[in-house]
Amino acid sequence: MAVFHAHQACSSSSFCGAASCCALLTSLIPRYGWLLLLLLSPPVLAQRTVERDFQPYFAQYNLKGSFLLLETGSGPDQYTAYNLARCRQGFLPASTFKIPNTLIGLETGAVRDTAEVFRWNGKPRAFPQWNQDMSFARALRVSCVPCYQELARRIGAPRYQQWLPKLQFGRMVVTPATVDTFWLAGASRITQFEQLAFLRRLQQGKLPVSKRNQDLTKAMLVLSRGPGWVLRGKTGWTSQQGYDNGWFVGWVEQGGKTYFFALNAEPADGKPATATFVQGRRAVTEQILQQEFKLLSPPKP
Repeated sequence: MAVFHAHQACSSSSFCGAASCCALLTSLIPRYGWLLLLLLSPPVLAQRTVERDFQPYFAQYNLKGSFLLLETGSGPDQYTAYNLARCRQGFLPASTFKIPNTLIGLETGAVRDTAEVFRWNGKPRAFPQWNQDMSFARALRVSCVPCYQELARRIGAPRYQQWLPKLQFGRMVVTPATVDTFWLAGASRITQFEQLAFLRRLQQGKLPVSKRNQDLTKAMLVLSRGPGWVLRGKTGWTSQQGYDNGWFVGWVEQGGKTYFFALNAEPADGKPATATFVQGRRAVTEQILQQEFKLLSPPKP
């Protein structure tokens, strides 16, 4: 590809016959080159944010939190936000980090494919469904923390430090000492806006990861399907010193459009999490998607 340089243009008498003109052009490019780039750049579709009150949905499950949805399609991108300021607040990613962790694991060869088996060591784990050997695909489906901690140790801090900036998944802070916990405790943070930006690049196949591994990860994230729609997503939950925080992030493909969502919530009374909190993350999200956006339902005849 040819590269256009100012001094090459000025060497042509038809473009600029005087040395003074060449000098002037050369002096202007460093100062106004940004304007030239702006003029030559493709148009950017506008974005807008609409704020809505979804508090009643949260209240049904004794939750407080925030919800963000990004609708993409033929027109301008549109965000719909409940508790917009909180949508910009960073939280630990918890098990939503299993999405980039899956990509990094596959891309680095720390795990071969979705069928690779993670062996149970026989010691009781936090949840009964984790007490078994399981494939990598099942480990994501049941959100097996010990399995992904084993994967993290295989990957190692140096490779995380190489890959995390490329993936642009919030602000992760990883050291050798925290390599298998940094998404569950510590200084790592991600906002709901950052979650959606990351998910959008994954859905569009634009992450700096092979197509194979992006496709495998997207297939692992499928939660349910219906006539004309697909729901992909991942929950997350951190619990530290009596404070519980939960996520549900993902996207819906329906009607030729893609709707990216991120919910973050915590118990409204500040008490330790109950089964209502655990169920509420996904339940609140699906109710909002169904009742407010008419998603996850058959198309009208």
